Amino acid sequence: MRLLLALAVLLTGKAGAYEGAGIKRDGPDAGVPPPAPQLTKAPEVLEFVEATYPPEALARGEAAQVAFFIDIDETGKVTQAEVTRSAGPEFDAAAREAVLRLVFSPAEVDGKPAPVRIEYVYHFVPKPPPEPEPAAVVEKPLNFKGRVLQRGTRDPIPNATVYLPDQGLTAETDAEGRFEIRGVAPGEEIAVEISEPNHRKFYTAEKVREGEVTELTAYLLKRVENGFETVVTGAREKKEVARRTLQQEEVATVPGTFGDPLRVLQNMPGMARAPYVSGALLVRGAQPQDTQVMIDGVPIPLLYHFVGGPSVITPSFIDRIDFFPGAYGAKYGRAIAGIVDVGTRPPEPKRLHGLADIDLMDAGFYVESPISSTKNYGSVALAARRSYIDVLLPPILEAFREPGQASTSVSPYYWDYQGRYDLKLGRDQFELVAFGSSDMLTLSQSGTEETQPISLDTHQAFHRLRLAWSRSTESGWKLSLAPTVGLTLFNFRIGDLFKGGIDSRDLNVRGAAEKELWKGLSFETGIDINITSYDIEFEFPRVAEPGEEDPPPIVVSQEVPVSSYAAYAEAVWSPLERLKIVPGLRFEAYELPGGWRPSLEPRIATRYELNAWLTLKAAWGIFRQAPQPGEVAPTFGNKELGLLRSNQTAAGFEWELTDALLLDLQGFYNWRDRLVVFSDAFVERDGERIPERYNHDGRGRAYGVELMLKHDLTQRFYGWVAYTLSRSEQFDEDAGIYAPVGFDQTHILTVVGSYKLDGGWELGTRFRLTTGRPETPILGGTFDADTGRYFPLEGLPGSERGATFHQLDFRIEKQWTFERWRLSTYLDVQNVYNAANPEGIVWDYRYRENAPLRGLPFLPTFGLKGEF
Repeated sequence: MRLLLALAVLLTGKAGAYEGAGIKRDGPDAGVPPPAPQLTKAPEVLEFVEATYPPEALARGEAAQVAFFIDIDETGKVTQAEVTRSAGPEFDAAAREAVLRLVFSPAEVDGKPAPVRIEYVYHFVPKPPPEPEPAAVVEKPLNFKGRVLQRGTRDPIPNATVYLPDQGLTAETDAEGRFEIRGVAPGEEIAVEISEPNHRKFYTAEKVREGEVTELTAYLLKRVENGFETVVTGAREKKEVARRTLQQEEVATVPGTFGDPLRVLQNMPGMARAPYVSGALLVRGAQPQDTQVMIDGVPIPLLYHFVGGPSVITPSFIDRIDFFPGAYGAKYGRAIAGIVDVGTRPPEPKRLHGLADIDLMDAGFYVESPISSTKNYGSVALAARRSYIDVLLPPILEAFREPGQASTSVSPYYWDYQGRYDLKLGRDQFELVAFGSSDMLTLSQSGTEETQPISLDTHQAFHRLRLAWSRSTESGWKLSLAPTVGLTLFNFRIGDLFKGGIDSRDLNVRGAAEKELWKGLSFETGIDINITSYDIEFEFPRVAEPGEEDPPPIVVSQEVPVSSYAAYAEAVWSPLERLKIVPGLRFEAYELPGGWRPSLEPRIATRYELNAWLTLKAAWGIFRQAPQPGEVAPTFGNKELGLLRSNQTAAGFEWELTDALLLDLQGFYNWRDRLVVFSDAFVERDGERIPERYNHDGRGRAYGVELMLKHDLTQRFYGWVAYTLSRSEQFDEDAGIYAPVGFDQTHILTVVGSYKLDGGWELGTRFRLTTGRPETPILGGTFDADTGRYFPLEGLPGSERGATFHQLDFRIEKQWTFERWRLSTYLDVQNVYNAANPEGIVWDYRYRENAPLRGLPFLPTFGLKGEF
């Protein structure tokens, strides 16, 4: 028997242009006696069929609804459809045809499939008319394009706006400075305006012809030209108490430096003034050998050429200069005074770029270029310089020689070179760097009736080859490894009386791994290995025995190995937002002729920002270094010597007075002990009584205050005031007092300022004032009958001072900027008012008469520099 149920069920469905109806379910027949069958599952549409919309009704946008009673069998198939609410013959027929083809899920009564009758409403909803196909866009032809470059350097200018005011067209340059504009109306004089905030606005008029592409290369002049960039000093994280850094123009145009960035170091707080002929680095009164000088972390023997000449590296090759006058981090070692680390600049040119520099002393060049403009073959940079003093000086001396005066021949010259190749492959960076320097001086003077002939030859040179690799890993580690090999030469000869030399072969390896472990804590660890073998040789003439002709000289030679192997670790921890603590530890093992000398050197620095403009800072550390090779040579030194030591403390503050004005003040105290001093005592060693020659009885101290008031580089001005009040002393065993060391200078004042005018002019000045160096007074002379010579009678060591040094320097520079290159000329004048500034006292042979040894006189220098 077939059970028919009238159900009120609402089913809703949508497809295409139509909306399916709901299903209305009627309740069970009240006339059926209990127990009445129960609908346990209503049918649901599984397959919807789209009815054909009557065309005329669709055209009118007419909607309609047709209601049915439909019978669904136990399989879900529609068997009957009866119209209960008509919408017209066309709608009824179309809807019935579609409803009969619907497929439902079977309904269930009391949990079993059963046939049912339901009410179903079919909705006709007119579909909105389709949007018309967009008309094909006809792209306007490209007929105006070009490139915007910086005038003089040809560097691309990104984000510059190119505007055609008469036609309302505009474009913006990309990273390469290129732009394109389409649909420019042809014309003879098309106005073009190009603007960029850091450059002067550019105006031109270009001819645009029908069917042709007009190309424009525009050169924009930088606002207030900054001159030639030589050093880039990034705003790196501050973690040391005393690290001095300067920006590029602040080191390229300082008067008295001849545009040499490294000579600016002599104007920093904590740096004492050296005699103008020496070029030594005198940090906080220490000896020159107590300060470590490096290029890319590689030790070098000297930073300046002889006679206070330029630095041994071309200015364009310099990327950064880090100067630590003391209390430096664990990354560095082997110095009980300061550290100077010069970083070379990686070449990153997109085209050939070069520079030539000529002045009255030397000439040099710098050139850099990519290996390929289309493929990643890396980039290369080369630089070299040579002086021509040896060509100019001899004829000048001969021209000023008076009749009867001894003929003097002086041939000094120097040269240096640098080369660098860089290649980046993914996360790996490779560097190959070669650099070196050579200084030679030959001096000879013919004798007269009153003077003996003089002959002097010196040669000092070094060469380094460094291979470096670095990588930034996906986990955040920065890894680096850099082995370096080198050769250092120093030879000298004094007539036929004495000849000697100290040569060395060097191997240096640096490696580091650093990572920010989490916010507020970064960590760095590394190795620093230096292996050096010194060859020391001296040669003396030997007095001939009776009847002996041309006796062979006395030759004393010695090989002295001095090596050190260090590992270090350093963290930068910020437990609070304003507090930074930098603990470090360095362990170093020195291999000296007398055996191994271990050294454990803890260090710590801290910075605390009281507010946005005031920062407090302090640092402490232990520092050691090996003796000089001649001091530990077994033949003429003391091989049992150990390590020199210093205990350094510094504290101060940084106060940002304005956005451009910073006051940096700090005090320091350096205690030095185990210093190497000469000894005339004898010691028992291996059952033999031998001269001690040197021992570790020396001790000293240096203390003072350093101040720097610095005006950061703005568009037109930079400058600073550096002042040091200090005292550097060493205990004198004979006098029983702390006496000032030979390079102690109580007051050191330097004022530097430079101002840029319009038209490419720049004016600068520097003033220096320093206390004279300590001197031991000469009270007279005494005659020694055995040698036939006079010897001086000396007073208390360091009880007198030399004359106060003061000097004013001036520099004026003019720059012309052409489209593809720049030309600059400058006049650098040292000692404008020709102060005498004696560097010492010269005595007669009886120590009765004396005369001052004059310092640098009024010295103008003219230079010319071109860059493309």
